[in-house]
Amino acid sequence: MKFLKTIGIISDQGVGIGFSGPIATAFDSKNTAFVLNRGHEDQGSGNLFRVTVQTFEEKYLTEFATWYGDKPGDKKLNTPSDLEFDSNDHLYITDEVNNAVFIYDVEGSFIGQWGKYGNNEGEFSGPSGIAIDSKDSLYVVDQYNHRIQKFTKDGKYITSWGQIGNKPGEFNMPWGICVDAEDNIYVADWRNDRIQKFTKDGKYITSYGKTGSGKGELVRPSDVAVDAKGMIYISDWGNERVVVINQNGEYISSERGRSTLTTEWTNEFFESNVDERDTRAIANLIPDLPHHLQTPYHMSSQSEPLFWGITDLAIDQNGRLYVTELRRHRCQVYE
Repeated sequence: MKFLKTIGIISDQGVGIGFSGPIATAFDSKNTAFVLNRGHEDQGSGNLFRVTVQTFEEKYLTEFATWYGDKPGDKKLNTPSDLEFDSNDHLYITDEVNNAVFIYDVEGSFIGQWGKYGNNEGEFSGPSGIAIDSKDSLYVVDQYNHRIQKFTKDGKYITSWGQIGNKPGEFNMPWGICVDAEDNIYVADWRNDRIQKFTKDGKYITSYGKTGSGKGELVRPSDVAVDAKGMIYISDWGNERVVVINQNGEYISSERGRSTLTTEWTNEFFESNVDERDTRAIANLIPDLPHHLQTPYHMSSQSEPLFWGITDLAIDQNGRLYVTELRRHRCQVYE
């Protein structure tokens, strides 16, 4: 993986340039990046929920689905989890607390929503990841019901599969999901420390990974992405890294992160905050840590270039991998 750039800067304003707890990224038909913000766990986050829209060149375009200026009658997001576009540039957002899927057009206008709490067909308990196949069928990770549900894009239930457990086809708090070029489904089976692969109808194909920190091993994987060549990218949340494997499950490489501060947004910030710029210039952003802090979490929390809290992987139309970091309020982009 070749590091290309970092996009992001923390923003607690709820509007304008910057991210606040970014949790997922998706791309419209023009390859514009839409980043879903979830806010901070230690703050009242409601006014920070929003979708921030910008280009790869870091041109900020707009934000929407905010608590500021939504049209009357639009229901507010409450702990959003993931987002994805269909072939008509309609954006679907899962919401854990509302147990619903919200729908917006590419301009950010609210279209509607569907879903409710429960464990019957078409109902949710903490929906998280969402993916859309080539036929515009939607796959929603029903996190606390430990299953995947498949819908039409207007919310009509088609089928579902999974239950709690660790056998093939079973899940334990799944989170992320993606679709490959052949419409196979990959699910980040979070608490089982593995990725499972299925047909579009939910037939089990195979699984990848086992618990651990070695090559090809995983601890609490949060998301998965598959590129045009079939290479599989896994956000290994517990190990604070991205793991790359092939379709046979063979380990290819892993990446811990190589972020820099050189971004358009940070440069603009430092132009008007010279004292902070100068202080950071002499700060040790990659400190030597004592032995008892040599864990992935502590190393990432203390070393700014490293990934910290990867929640989402997304591949744009140019084959660039966006690694969304909840805890550092940024996306690292790789080739």
